[in-house]
Amino acid sequence: MKKTMRENKAMIIRLLISVCLIIAGLILNGFNGYFAMILYLCAYFLCAYKIIGGAIKKLLKQGEIGEKMLMTVATLGAIATEAYFEASFVIVLYLLGELIEESAEEKTKSSIKALTEIRPITARIKGTKTMVDINKVKIGDVIEVYAGERIPLDGVVLEGYADIDTAVVTGESEAVPVRANSLVYAGYMNLNGALTIEVQRENNQSMVQRIIDISLNAESKKSKREAFIKKFAKIYTPIVMALAVLIAVIPTLFGLDMGTWLYKAFSLLAVSCPCAIVISVPLAYFCAIGYASRKGILIKGARTLEKLTELNTMAFDKTGTLTKAEVRITKVESFNGITKMELLEILGIVEKKSTHPVAQAVQKEVERFKLNIEDGENYHEELGRGAECDSSKGHIKAGTFAFAGGDEQFSGATIYISLNGRFIGYFGVGDSIKENGKISFDKLRTCGIEKIYIISGDKQSKVDAVASTLYADGAYSQLLPEHKLDALEDIIKTHENVKIGYCGDGVNDTPCLSRADVGFAMGALGSDVAIEKGDVIIADDDLEKIPKAIKIAKSTKRTIITNIALAIGIKALVAVLTLSLPSFPMALAVFADVGVMLITVLNALRAGRKMKNK
Repeated sequence: MKKTMRENKAMIIRLLISVCLIIAGLILNGFNGYFAMILYLCAYFLCAYKIIGGAIKKLLKQGEIGEKMLMTVATLGAIATEAYFEASFVIVLYLLGELIEESAEEKTKSSIKALTEIRPITARIKGTKTMVDINKVKIGDVIEVYAGERIPLDGVVLEGYADIDTAVVTGESEAVPVRANSLVYAGYMNLNGALTIEVQRENNQSMVQRIIDISLNAESKKSKREAFIKKFAKIYTPIVMALAVLIAVIPTLFGLDMGTWLYKAFSLLAVSCPCAIVISVPLAYFCAIGYASRKGILIKGARTLEKLTELNTMAFDKTGTLTKAEVRITKVESFNGITKMELLEILGIVEKKSTHPVAQAVQKEVERFKLNIEDGENYHEELGRGAECDSSKGHIKAGTFAFAGGDEQFSGATIYISLNGRFIGYFGVGDSIKENGKISFDKLRTCGIEKIYIISGDKQSKVDAVASTLYADGAYSQLLPEHKLDALEDIIKTHENVKIGYCGDGVNDTPCLSRADVGFAMGALGSDVAIEKGDVIIADDDLEKIPKAIKIAKSTKRTIITNIALAIGIKALVAVLTLSLPSFPMALAVFADVGVMLITVLNALRAGRKMKNK
């Protein structure tokens, strides 16, 4: 970054000196044309030497005739026809456009990199006054954060209460209260109170680091439109140069003035530079991705941003995605001489090592009754079915009735428990729909989503209740993880031209996240595998940020189309004027061309922000 800043500063100095030389040349031109010519040429080569060098290097190494070569030929041709002022003026404007483009991109990168500086580099280990490097803190370590300090690592609050400024990750300015069991992220500001936090992610996997990595690497994942523009520029430039040669040669064959048509040919080259399109399109994608990341929406590249604009269908996992992850125990029944408290203790053993939301609800009950739970041995878990382990009480199995050997007749049961192959009871758990679930679905429909489905492994009655409340168009229930993908495929095959997005948070959602046109992973409570597979990560699990991501993408698309139409329209108009009018100054043609480049660059900087129906 420091190197870029030095280069930009040097470029600014060269521009200022060149402008002064051009102004001096204009003043002297009326008195001494020779000295004016020297000043113009000095101004030209002061700005042009790197452009000419870059054009030649690209031609020799890559065999490519790019916009720099086009500008080089145009300006050197102007010098050959003794249009010294035009040549120097053109190159100064071109360099000014490059400077604005580089400064704009660097500003966006700097705002993302600033997150690294905001995050603390040390953490306070609980029970000591020692501050250690955050890279040395491991998962499971317990740290303390005092009022006025930023949280150094992602984790869950064990003790304490405080108001937190979450803007660095979520983009939301309002303070959020946190207490025991609340999730917090690196970079959050502790406004008051003292917090004891158990670390859940190491530094290189923190949410802030993910934001930085995804935003800075987004350029490597170019969209189809962006790739087309690059290919277009490679073909377009040689065609324009060939056309310029024809314009210069053919009229002279019919006895027309060679100097006049050479001037027109070089003017056409200057105005035909594709910079406005080549620069503004990738810049728009880059700025939109950076803007989204500051709002807590991590979009993995321009390809994903483009696919977001095409979505017409959405599918959601239920538990932890549409419903709150803090599920609660609603019903307990025990059999065969086992008391309810003994049943909870037995279930606590097998669920102790699980991270499933239902297991977390069980662990909370265990903590509430202050039960001392032993560590099970030979632990084994089957996704979507259950878990089992050995203990001093015997072999424990907990999960579906088929897995644990229970009886399906018990209504409201979620977890069936067996001990040494004997059914001993069941637990019922319940969850609640997130507060903004309904409004999020409504917003999705306003931004082009025609059908919304729910895909879940939960009981049909529970899934249907959520689908009915949120006005979903359909629901699939009681699905094992491997069958969730079948449900997604069924939705795709049932309708024509389906472009589907899938939103989930668990390991069992990864096949659907990979198969969907766009996978939305919930970043707060989501598994690392789901976050890795997702195309869009919602940092704070806010459902409303899914329609917001789509709106950002559509706003960016409108910006890009506007820029392309504006650039092509003005270039075509100026080209017609250059060829049709007896005398159309090259400087005026290039001024119009560079002007549209500046407009498109400034418009690109606002990509993603001009959203309809906010």
